Amino acid sequence: MLQSPSLSPQAEHFLANYPFDKQATDFDRISDIRMATQAGFQPAAARAIKRHQLQIEHTTIAGVEVERITSHATDTIKGTMMYIFGGGFIVGCPASDYPIIGALAEYCQLEIYAPKYRLAPEHPAPAAATDCFAVWQTITQQTSKPLFLAGESAGGNLALVIAQQAIATNSRLPNAMALLSPAVDLRTDESLFAPTTHSDPTLAFRRIGEIARAYAHNKDLTKAHISPLFGDMQGLPPSIITTGTRDLLMAMCLRLYRQLKRTNVTVECHVWDGLWHVFEYYDDYPEADESLREIAAFLNQYCGSMEPNLSNNLLA
Repeated sequence: MLQSPSLSPQAEHFLANYPFDKQATDFDRISDIRMATQAGFQPAAARAIKRHQLQIEHTTIAGVEVERITSHATDTIKGTMMYIFGGGFIVGCPASDYPIIGALAEYCQLEIYAPKYRLAPEHPAPAAATDCFAVWQTITQQTSKPLFLAGESAGGNLALVIAQQAIATNSRLPNAMALLSPAVDLRTDESLFAPTTHSDPTLAFRRIGEIARAYAHNKDLTKAHISPLFGDMQGLPPSIITTGTRDLLMAMCLRLYRQLKRTNVTVECHVWDGLWHVFEYYDDYPEADESLREIAAFLNQYCGSMEPNLSNNLLA
């Protein structure tokens, strides 16, 4: 589904002025990079807290630090979501995605659990997926409300891994999933990224190799727990994928869409003309809110009933 080719003035200004991602990651300074990245997210996080009237609680689930996020803009909680932040498996935290989390909490009337999973290179795969799946299993055993799963970029990778693991272990599945520019294929062949190999101002192709080395740590990049595009798609829940025609990961998003269609999964793929990787984060741009409202509308279709695939010890 191709959106309107006209960009907002804000998006056009961004493209004209944003410095393309050029600097290599110095993993010897990864702690400093994480702190700087988190500081850079603070203004948008603060805006999201105010805009969506967010309440944030810190807790621990299955030994993993988790944030529980709700919106006071709604007086009803209709369901639960686990949202997995992005950052190439090497940076990021739930606060970095408050613009997205807050919108979904408000527009879908959800309580959202966002795990602070372990990061690479200190904790390579499958550490992040192990953390997220442990949180997911605990959440599924503590609620009978509709459940949703979402993530952006690396978080989209992990969300798909979690759904595939839920099927493999006969655990409860989400009612529906939202995958924003999901990084589901970590292979580093440049041809796999055409035609957007050099058109994304926010994500350089070089990053793919850095991320693959840090996260996969010499493991086979076609293993499903690393690149879930190679995992089993049978039985996955209804899903929505978003990307843009400048998104470095557009081609893999389209490959995922086709794989899901081939296995008869209900899926929509919204391709936004002229936009870049996880543009939904840029909360000052009307395209971001429009996309988040479309994602919410898709998810809200599946808020009326519980997913029937439950583990034996699910609490009623």
